[in-house]
Amino acid sequence: MKKLSKRNVLMTSLSAALVATAVSPAAISAATVKLSVKKVTVVNTKTVVVEFNKAVNKSTALKASNYVFAKGTGVSVTKVTLSGNKATLTVKGAENKTASFKAGLTVSKVKDSKGAVMSTFKTNVGFTIAAKLVVFTKAVTLDSDKNGKLDSIAVTFSQSVTGVDKSDFQVAGYTVTNASSKGVVTTLTLEEKDTNDLSAKPAVSFVGEVKDASGKSVKSIKSVQTTTGFIVVNLGGENFAFTANQNFFVNAKLPETFTRPAGSQLRFKVLITKDGAPVKNLTFVYLGGINSTTNAQGVAYVPEKEEVSDLSLTLLKMPEGYKVPFTITLPSAGNYEIKAELVDHNANDTAVQGAEYKYLLK
Repeated sequence: MKKLSKRNVLMTSLSAALVATAVSPAAISAATVKLSVKKVTVVNTKTVVVEFNKAVNKSTALKASNYVFAKGTGVSVTKVTLSGNKATLTVKGAENKTASFKAGLTVSKVKDSKGAVMSTFKTNVGFTIAAKLVVFTKAVTLDSDKNGKLDSIAVTFSQSVTGVDKSDFQVAGYTVTNASSKGVVTTLTLEEKDTNDLSAKPAVSFVGEVKDASGKSVKSIKSVQTTTGFIVVNLGGENFAFTANQNFFVNAKLPETFTRPAGSQLRFKVLITKDGAPVKNLTFVYLGGINSTTNAQGVAYVPEKEEVSDLSLTLLKMPEGYKVPFTITLPSAGNYEIKAELVDHNANDTAVQGAEYKYLLK
């Protein structure tokens, strides 16, 4: 065997050492590749998947604030889940759109598994919105002039429409003389009949053409049966045409001999129910601008935080009592009961004896 020279032995040893300590090309590539977004996929209007090109730092990838849709789009990220290098975004706002659209998405501040922060990534995300059918959601009869005769019908669409005209509708047994729209509600004016017809519930048919929120022509909408759009107030049970804003009065009267009980806190307790259920969080105005709001039991106090003044008690002791005005915005038609009474709030709302109340709605 040929003997190696000292120089050859040294070179062989150095070559072996270099081979033993060399880093493979794959390892070099993995170490130098920076974290970035590989792909963004829209699953539906509520889910978007952001796929990264390598492993990510879990805590930063799970931050919803690191995924931001452009202002003005109405779309935002509410939650992020992570599976490998894929972040699934739960979004809200897109489902409320009426037509397909694109929203800018910015992904930033996400780190890789070694702690290196990715460069800011921006893209446009396209959401596909399926066309929604236009339907009538309800139709309510009205007596706008309160003369005991049906004179209009408020028809509610499932979305805003344009191009509405009186010729687009037929009301069984009635002549439509006008149609005016505001938002999703179209009010049809009817020719009044000679007799009281507040109990009538005529069907409303769509016979024309309108355009939906995306501008597409709509030529077919299923007919709808009207419901009686009146309110009933307790103490008399009279029917009144339903309009959102109502004015009513409580005429309260106390005996002339009434005196404020020692240690009491006198307040009016107002109970408002609809179809037997409490009307919650209903704010009404009384005495020219003072507000009060019903609680979970449908109860509001007047005044809300103070007691009835001595001057008010004096007015209530007048021979005819005192008529307290209220302005209220009702959420929908129904059988409302409005009951007000003077109570001692410091005595578990015990009613003041001898008080009389009369109600008037107009």
